[in-house]
Amino acid sequence: MMAPPVGFWVVMAFLLGACVGSFLNVVIYRLPIASKDLNLNQPRWSFCPHCQHRLMPWELVPLISFLLLGRRCRTCKRPIAWRYFGVELLTATLFAALVWFTQANPATAVALLAFTAVLVPIAFIDLERFEIPLSLTLLSTLIPLARDLWGVLSREPAHELLWGWMPRSALGALIGVLIFGTVRVAGWLWKRVEAMGLGDVLLARGIGAMLIAVTPAGAHPLRLFPVWVLLSCLSGIVVGYPIILWRNRQQEGQELHERAENSAQDAAATDTQGTLWEQLRDIGWCLWLGDLGEYWRSVRGQQPAATDAPEAEEWRPEPSAIPFGPFLAIGFLATVFLGEWLTKAYLDYAFPPAPPGP
Repeated sequence: MMAPPVGFWVVMAFLLGACVGSFLNVVIYRLPIASKDLNLNQPRWSFCPHCQHRLMPWELVPLISFLLLGRRCRTCKRPIAWRYFGVELLTATLFAALVWFTQANPATAVALLAFTAVLVPIAFIDLERFEIPLSLTLLSTLIPLARDLWGVLSREPAHELLWGWMPRSALGALIGVLIFGTVRVAGWLWKRVEAMGLGDVLLARGIGAMLIAVTPAGAHPLRLFPVWVLLSCLSGIVVGYPIILWRNRQQEGQELHERAENSAQDAAATDTQGTLWEQLRDIGWCLWLGDLGEYWRSVRGQQPAATDAPEAEEWRPEPSAIPFGPFLAIGFLATVFLGEWLTKAYLDYAFPPAPPGP
């Protein structure tokens, strides 16, 4: 019996991605403001955020319903944010592209699809609220660890234990934390402010672990890390600067001044409370999966669920601040598709092969 062509799986991945994107819209809206009455489980139906109208099944068809309804709620006629359509289309497109790109390795394709389904809400939540829910950063670490464990048990060439005992994903997680944890500590040493949120360091842990899973067999496990860091920073510069300009234009003179004063007061408070030891302790907390214990305690009701940012009423970002989580995700996805090509092109240019002898 002939296997379905690649195009079939790409189309199926697009449709699956659109459905997953519809659910991710629920995650993006509900998870940051989760409460007893509003969370991923309650209510068990979708509703209009304006009039609370319960949406019918035909109003929830991914991509199509948004267009047929004219981007407006059927009941209250208020506009529906373009983000809902964008998340569905983005997730569908990424799913299709990843299935096409990783068709030779179904296990890696499944892991990348699951990982992307975590990156999308992380990027949109961080972009809007300057925070990354702890549950999502944990998933971003557990998915590559599970993929690596499967590879070890299946004896895949690209997933052998390093030095006979260390999973490759664990090394990637370690390097991810050390790279961006160093940025966080360096920013504190330089200006005594939080240069990078702890949620970004936790996300870098998961991306570092996942990046090794897409490194070609036989290559150095850290081969793609320089490209990832470079593309993440470049995307932050290219996309982040327009975001800052757009945000500043939304502010009126005095309001912007007060916002800057409040941010300066927050920074001053951080100066008096933070120490170098606390910064290093936070990085160690990321390394030994301290967030797993904290999340478990929050699930058991011993403490509120944590994110990487203080409460919105007590903290507001500086006008020049940008969330770095979305750009870590953009850098990772760009590295998945272009990382090997860029690395090979650079090595061939920097270290050209010696001409053949006479």
